Amino acid sequence: MADRSAFDLKISNYRSIASLEIDGLRPFSVFAGPNGSGKSNFCDALDFVGRVCRHGVEDALRAHGGAANVRSAKRRASYSQRFEFGMHRHNADDHVARRNQPSSYTLKIHDLDTAPKVEETLFRQHPLAELLTNVTAYRVDPRSAKEPDRSDADPSTLNANGSNLAAVLRRIEADSEARQLIGEWIEMVVPGVQATTTQRQQLDQMSDGTVYALSLLVTVLDRRDRPGITVIEEPERGLHPAAIAEFVELLRDSAGPSNPIWVTTHSESLVRGARLEELVLVDKERGRTKMKRAASGALKQEDLEQLGLEAAWLSNLLDGGVLW
Repeated sequence: MADRSAFDLKISNYRSIASLEIDGLRPFSVFAGPNGSGKSNFCDALDFVGRVCRHGVEDALRAHGGAANVRSAKRRASYSQRFEFGMHRHNADDHVARRNQPSSYTLKIHDLDTAPKVEETLFRQHPLAELLTNVTAYRVDPRSAKEPDRSDADPSTLNANGSNLAAVLRRIEADSEARQLIGEWIEMVVPGVQATTTQRQQLDQMSDGTVYALSLLVTVLDRRDRPGITVIEEPERGLHPAAIAEFVELLRDSAGPSNPIWVTTHSESLVRGARLEELVLVDKERGRTKMKRAASGALKQEDLEQLGLEAAWLSNLLDGGVLW
């Protein structure tokens, strides 16, 4: 039986992803694997789907470098012109079930190279529509995040690279409770740094690590009550190892069936903070990205109490592939 608040995903024909199916993803999931295994391609595939849902296939293809940069080189010729994506959410909210609406979405894009045609099944009033039209894959660049506040910057949500951080902070910090919470987290995740806000200190005076941590906190705190998929690549960068566990707890507490948070990593510190059922193992075989949930193997959570999840991962006891 499927776990409550779990997602099944299918992606076909996106770069190193020839054909991928993974079931039972938790609202908070950690995709762990070595560099080059295809974690970034997974993030980009989700971003591609979000752009199709928001602005259409032409915009999505343009943003992702065209069909030649999208389709998988490992896909057989007969399938190389068709991108496919599917999502199913188990145990949707009761009010959705009462309306007898499906909890699935399927997308097919035919003739990628010539005249792309979209075939999809989705009710626009369905909660999955909000989930998929609000996909954001974050690759925060501290240099961009240090840019000064501009009058024309959109403060409604943080850009994927963090370039409007000052504007978003200005909006958030108008709420004294939110301002205090951000200050407390900054003190916790960046040792030696006292609570600081844009009103007290310019972003360009902060270290890259502090700005990166601040961007991550703003991302999570600002999106936890909004429908949408949040994907964060390597959130552990620049964070003190002791702070990573605290940050994982924040991610887990902030994620839910309407706002899943999925992160990619190759850090044992971040894997240490995850639970077996939250961990997804990413590897590449013959140039094709493959994934499996760590909980699908023989080991159970109680088996890892002495060894630790990160040690089992690093030693390949979870059979997810070697990390080097």
